Amino acid sequence: MMRWLIPAVTLGLSILPAGAHAHAVRACMPRHTVMVLDDGQGEFDGMMHSGLWLVVRNTGTHACSLASVGPVSFEDAHHHPIPVGWRQTVGAPGGVLDTGTQVATALRWVSGNAFDPGYCITPALLALPVHGGMLRQPFGRSLCASSGAPPQLEQQSWRPWPERQ
Repeated sequence: MMRWLIPAVTLGLSILPAGAHAHAVRACMPRHTVMVLDDGQGEFDGMMHSGLWLVVRNTGTHACSLASVGPVSFEDAHHHPIPVGWRQTVGAPGGVLDTGTQVATALRWVSGNAFDPGYCITPALLALPVHGGMLRQPFGRSLCASSGAPPQLEQQSWRPWPERQ
């Protein structure tokens, strides 16, 4: 009886949904994860505001854990950090990202120099730390703020994201 117990338990665990045994799932790594920026066909654009969807997709052959995904940051062309303030702190997406699935978060900011006095910066890159590295995408959008303060961004909670066709 004992020699059948271990294979039966192993088989039972292998057919559980990925989230049921997330502790056994490896962290999402840069080589199996893609980040894209989606402007939502202008859905965020206003007179002085802008935004986009940041989408993370698992392109690997196995599910991966998003527990180690860090906060979004901005960099210049030489990968030096650019200070930005956050109106809302959002944690890592958490959970498990199955093969071929993706999650997204919305980012919003002031994109026009609406401040007196004010200034605008244009970060070269948006960066997202993942286990073992960094995902980067060209950014090239204006972030504006009042003089003496960093630009402020708002980040919404992460959510499952259907692939746009």
